[in-house]
Amino acid sequence: MISFLRGILFYSDEKGAVIDVNGVGYEVTMPLTDINKLPKAGGEVTVYTYLHVQEDAVALYGFSERDSIKYFKMLLGVSGVGPKAAISLLSALSPSDLAAAIISSDSKAIGRAKGIGPKMAQRIVLELKGKVDTSDAVYTSSPTSAAKMSADSSAVNALIALGCSPSEAQKTVMAISGENMSTEDIIKEALRRLSNGI
Repeated sequence: MISFLRGILFYSDEKGAVIDVNGVGYEVTMPLTDINKLPKAGGEVTVYTYLHVQEDAVALYGFSERDSIKYFKMLLGVSGVGPKAAISLLSALSPSDLAAAIISSDSKAIGRAKGIGPKMAQRIVLELKGKVDTSDAVYTSSPTSAAKMSADSSAVNALIALGCSPSEAQKTVMAISGENMSTEDIIKEALRRLSNGI
């Protein structure tokens, strides 16, 4: 089992990264939120990994935090949830937000992740509710949290429509969004920062 990789970032894109460890390039699929935390190519990086073996494929999944691997494994234990869906979910929600959504039975928040339908979201809540440690969850009032998530998602989509790359849009929105910011406010601030090269 490969528990982690420490090496030099060879390159990254919207799907993951290639990490050079002593001259061997490891291709690692990662959630978008973790990709955005990577340094520029040539920088040193440590990524916690999970090796997923199937009959016809072997794939390495990477995360910036060990909590993310814990929830990735938990999600894989849910009937019908594969690695692609688990990565999509962890791209949309941090481990603490996912824990909070599961504990509060907020299947709508889970269902906002790309490729996660309402039935799958309900199944995730049902199967994982008793397995989530309440200390993992960061609680905010549910309506506010849902509104913030919706504003963030709308702002990212708007920036992509205006020509930003998905990773650039996501990274910029994550850096500036706040509980009381509207979609319009987030977009204005994002455009200001991008035009100024911040």
